[in-house]
Amino acid sequence: MLLPSARRARRGRSAASLLLATGALLTAGVPAAQAQISQAVLDTGIPFDLPRTDRVTVLQRAHPETDALGVHAGAFLVFPRVDIAANATSNVFGATSEPVSDAYATLAPRLDAVSDWSRHQVQAHVRGNFRRFLDYSIKNENGYDVGVDGRLDIIGDSNLRAAVNADRIYINQLSGDFPRFSAASVPLDRQVSSLRGTYALNRLQLIGDVNVTRLNYGDTRALDGSIIDQDYLDRTATRLTARAEYNISPVTSLFVQGIYTLHDYKAVNVDFDRSGNELRVIGGAAFDLTPLIRTRIGVGYLTRQYDAAAVSNLSGLAFDAQLDYLVTQLTTITLSARRDIRDAIVIGSQGYTASRATAEVDHELLRNLILVARADFEKDDFARIDRNDRLFHIGASALYTLNRSMVLTPSIDYSNRDSSGAQVGQRFNELRAGLSLTLRR
Repeated sequence: MLLPSARRARRGRSAASLLLATGALLTAGVPAAQAQISQAVLDTGIPFDLPRTDRVTVLQRAHPETDALGVHAGAFLVFPRVDIAANATSNVFGATSEPVSDAYATLAPRLDAVSDWSRHQVQAHVRGNFRRFLDYSIKNENGYDVGVDGRLDIIGDSNLRAAVNADRIYINQLSGDFPRFSAASVPLDRQVSSLRGTYALNRLQLIGDVNVTRLNYGDTRALDGSIIDQDYLDRTATRLTARAEYNISPVTSLFVQGIYTLHDYKAVNVDFDRSGNELRVIGGAAFDLTPLIRTRIGVGYLTRQYDAAAVSNLSGLAFDAQLDYLVTQLTTITLSARRDIRDAIVIGSQGYTASRATAEVDHELLRNLILVARADFEKDDFARIDRNDRLFHIGASALYTLNRSMVLTPSIDYSNRDSSGAQVGQRFNELRAGLSLTLRR
């Protein structure tokens, strides 16, 4: 266990390297598969990271000889970047039969800035994500992400953080939240504001967080051209999170975390009112099974209660786990699993339980070439209606760093979505391939 003075000294010695590592993560990009089978529209609360040690995964390792250096602008280090990609899909609409293919281009400019002060910190970002399809313009997307995050250091490891963020994401056919027979992706505008406080006393750390997220769904179009109304999903989620961590050693800690969320829906006259509250409590530990295997395991209980008496509540097991196996300095295997409750985008169901497992292998073939293979499986059990979805994805990609300013990323992905029950959802297979060029400073 490090003494407070030792921890402060270590932070002072590593400030510069930490700043460069942050810049590297912001600018290098993640060489993961382009296709993702699902995504949660609400984040998972306070992130629980594995304790920092000298042992790092392949993707965490800094490469000072090729990492982007950024541009100094006063007290800030700015990382400009743009991703340009050419992609192709074998099933642009996620059709069960007679699929049609298409090609599309992606342009993703971004600007990230982080302060290089010895105390306190301010981070800001502006990002865009634009997709243009060759034959089917109905699939075009105009995404964005703008945010500011500030940290006020109080004493030792105690601090206050405040953040605001606004973005637009798109829910596509690879997600369990996608409406059946929709042709276009569903645009979702989110506005998030949060305030977080951390109090550290020797081995004990207490964290509290207040988060307000506003979700505004845009309408989409069906395959026959008709409008699919999504306004009934507009809502505000107010979340209160509390967590306590106790550090037994530099590589072992125990934690308990509770998340209470109020869901307030604007529309209540579509089929039923989905407003209500949710409680998720998990406890567990982060520790090293061996010097090469790092683990985080949390298990608990979750329940979702609805204001409408006619809507049955949802409850069950909650878990969140991750294992990093550092096979060698050049190879990392990561396994993760999570189970939670999500709001259903399907009329007739108040929500579904999503259980997801992921396996990823990262291998540094050369100093400037990282290979990634990833597999995901998700099972979605819908409440109130007879429907079960299974989503599977497997993909491979490479991160080839040409120099500090250019990174080339080829990728290929296969996704399969299956659905069963009386109110079956979309079922399809899709193969995607892409080549991305990143230009950065």
